[in-house]
Amino acid sequence: MLGSRSGSAPLFDAVRAEGTVVTVGHPSRPAPVDIAARINKKGITPRGSFGRRLWETWEQTLLLMNSGRLDPDWLIVHRLPLSRAEEAVDRLTGEACKVLLAPGLG
Repeated sequence: MLGSRSGSAPLFDAVRAEGTVVTVGHPSRPAPVDIAARINKKGITPRGSFGRRLWETWEQTLLLMNSGRLDPDWLIVHRLPLSRAEEAVDRLTGEACKVLLAPGLG
């Protein structure tokens, strides 16, 4: 769920049938999930992440990204310069899944 309520539907839609969804982050409010449509009908296994496999998960993510099987660009909904950091934080509390802050943008 990636810490955003709005991230739950795309997350479950993106996973293949009988795949596994691992959630990280904590939305500010409970995120609604249609269990019948998003989990049962696709046979999805939801799992939580509690930090014990942090390095293993990081390495697996890098392997998937480097192989082209995982493209995280869809997660970044805003790209802002560092000078707009406060705005980025405000967006994270509601509409955004991920905000990329980078020097040189603007």
